[in-house]
Amino acid sequence: MKYATGMVAILAALFLTAGSAHAASFDCDKASGPREMAICKTDDLSADDEIMAALYAGARARISADAVKELRDSQVSWLRFLDKACPQKDVKKQAACLKPWYRERLKFLSHTVTEKAGRTFLTLDEWTFIAPEKKGEEEMPGANQMRYREDVSFAIDKPASDGERAFNALVAKQSDLWNGFDGEVQRSTWFKLNEATENFASLDIFRWEFHVGAAHGFGAAKHLNYRLDEARPLQVKDIFAEKDGWQKTLARRALDGLHKIVGEDNGLFDGAEETIAEMVGDPKNWVVTREGLGVNFPVYSVGPYAMGDHTVTTPWKDLAPWLAKDAVIGAQ
Repeated sequence: MKYATGMVAILAALFLTAGSAHAASFDCDKASGPREMAICKTDDLSADDEIMAALYAGARARISADAVKELRDSQVSWLRFLDKACPQKDVKKQAACLKPWYRERLKFLSHTVTEKAGRTFLTLDEWTFIAPEKKGEEEMPGANQMRYREDVSFAIDKPASDGERAFNALVAKQSDLWNGFDGEVQRSTWFKLNEATENFASLDIFRWEFHVGAAHGFGAAKHLNYRLDEARPLQVKDIFAEKDGWQKTLARRALDGLHKIVGEDNGLFDGAEETIAEMVGDPKNWVVTREGLGVNFPVYSVGPYAMGDHTVTTPWKDLAPWLAKDAVIGAQ
């Protein structure tokens, strides 16, 4: 099968063609071990395996030689994890265990490579099996779940400048970038590249965690807005000229947007307007996109837990009077 270079094209083609029975990515006549046997004897799992092979090949074709090795190591660690996470000898039980892991892996591989503004951004992971699911009564709900860890990373492939290397180092410095359950905390981590230009990148790192015995989980995003050309975090002057008005406009838009979500008469904390006015002026709260400048308000920042996490975006055209002529984004 010839593989398209775009993940959308790969998925579209494969979901149409991978429906044939037992169309695994390997020779089923040479299958060995419970995992391979379950794949070969389960139609939908076999089709998923073929799609995975194509996604993997498509990703390999778009990255550097060093990244190919990292991707291979990532996939090998996942396969080794699977053999410990799904040890069942029975084909049906093995297949039932494998299916959800395969579906999650397809999603991961479909987003592992992102190409934007002439750069390739790479998301990778490394899997570690810690302990199987415990049998018997739980001391706390969820405490007996299987324990594992998927360490995740995000970087510019083959960095060629000081700014690109500094960006990679900044992301790598962030703590607790993993998914899984370690016996005390269940954690989810994911990355979102909001925008990238020749000189700039805006990345969100979102982390959610639930502690065993807690009433609810908690999550928040860290916004890394970075000048790749100058190897430093984004500053206000990189977007706005020294004029009054932009901060008031952002604050008003943010307040209006939050009122639409929670209502004007309830939901926000006392003093929320002052907090909003302060938060909109800090680039650490910004979600920068091609469409506009978003300001993120995490849980508990301006309202109770039930309000949730929200980002209110103001289009660039509405901020045009205050944009700097050499703004890294937004200026015409």
